[in-house]
Amino acid sequence: MSVYEFNGKTPRISASAFVHPDAVIIGDVTIGESCFIGPGAIIRGDFGPITLGAGVSFQDNAVIHVDIGSKAVIEDDVIVGHGALLHDVHILPRTIIGMGAVLMFNVICEEDSFVAAGSVVMQGLRVPAGTIVGGNPAKIIKKASERNIRATAEGVSLYRELSRTYRETMKKIA
Repeated sequence: MSVYEFNGKTPRISASAFVHPDAVIIGDVTIGESCFIGPGAIIRGDFGPITLGAGVSFQDNAVIHVDIGSKAVIEDDVIVGHGALLHDVHILPRTIIGMGAVLMFNVICEEDSFVAAGSVVMQGLRVPAGTIVGGNPAKIIKKASERNIRATAEGVSLYRELSRTYRETMKKIA
């Protein structure tokens, strides 16, 4: 993994997290227990702090950054899909951010919410708990079902286990 101190700030990464060697972690970043950070992920805490809670899956080529004087918080048990872009966000527990979604400045996603793949969530939008948003610009589509919420818990569990399996078994062979 490429982990960089920046301006006196050093990333703090839980020993139980897996950070892929091709991920880039810079500056004021905290990565919690059992997180999975995929290849190509960029977590850039140069202008402000970024915190990923326990069990976060921050997948391949996802990017998170903050503006000067701001912060980004992804709370426990969140899945951030491949290629998602997040800026100055607060994501509450058990949320899924779909592949390729873009979340602009100061977006808040409440518990058990879902952002559909490819959506653009405009600056300052608050995604209500238990809802699914989608589109460009993203709008509330419907209430999340119990099945959606169970699927999130299953996905989080799978990625926590995947983090452990990667730590224990991944070996570069070429």
